Amino acid sequence: MDAFQQMSLHEAELTPTEARVLGAVRDNPEAFLQSSTTVVAKSIGVSQSAVSRFCQKVGYDSFGGFQMGLMAALSSNTSRDESTEPSSPVDCLCKMVRATENAVGEDRFNALADRIIGARNVFTTGGGLSAPPALTLSLDLLKYNVPCFFMENGQEMIHMHVSGPEDLVMIFSSKNNTHQLFLDVMRDTPASRKPYLVMVSHSSTHPLRKLVDEFILLPTWQTERYPVYIEPMTSMLDFCSLLMVAVSQKAGGRPQPLRAADSRQS
Repeated sequence: MDAFQQMSLHEAELTPTEARVLGAVRDNPEAFLQSSTTVVAKSIGVSQSAVSRFCQKVGYDSFGGFQMGLMAALSSNTSRDESTEPSSPVDCLCKMVRATENAVGEDRFNALADRIIGARNVFTTGGGLSAPPALTLSLDLLKYNVPCFFMENGQEMIHMHVSGPEDLVMIFSSKNNTHQLFLDVMRDTPASRKPYLVMVSHSSTHPLRKLVDEFILLPTWQTERYPVYIEPMTSMLDFCSLLMVAVSQKAGGRPQPLRAADSRQS
């Protein structure tokens, strides 16, 4: 019996508050895989103890055990792809590119590309495994002569000394509150100095999503229900590649290579 069957079996035993938790699980089960009890409880508007009681009533010793059962249930379900053919890792990687494109949408990619090209400066940042996509986007934008600066996690405020409303900050953050201090400061920054803030994430219940101007939710192997594990950073890198396609089309040219040192001496 999987997690969904167990929840249905015990549904009549739940209190009204616990029933709210059940409704939230059914509406967005993936959010429960990516969050702590604190974040889940806050997003639903219940106490942590209510979430814990719900997990126990449906047959699990703890929230962690419930997450494992939920993950197994989602993984055993058919993929969002209607094909019944088994998917290889390569197939799933290709599908992730399409899922990322669908999650963001052409209009949003184009709007973000316009904002990037029109910005005075673009700043990117990310912590842990979210740092490589931020650095990749920064380096790619420089090839198109877009002034872009990668900000090391914890050093964002150094760059913000010269920021303004005509600047853009791209924050890559899978699900944690790594950038809490930075965004708290930005919240209190006067509009005359505050840049436009975009967060690229994997969690619909990200604890900092309300502190940014634009929030972009990307898919993961769990949300797409692939039968194999794919590093969540993959969709962030796919996002960067797709965004750069839009940027290149609007910039109207190819990346500009750096002039070799010996060519200046000829």
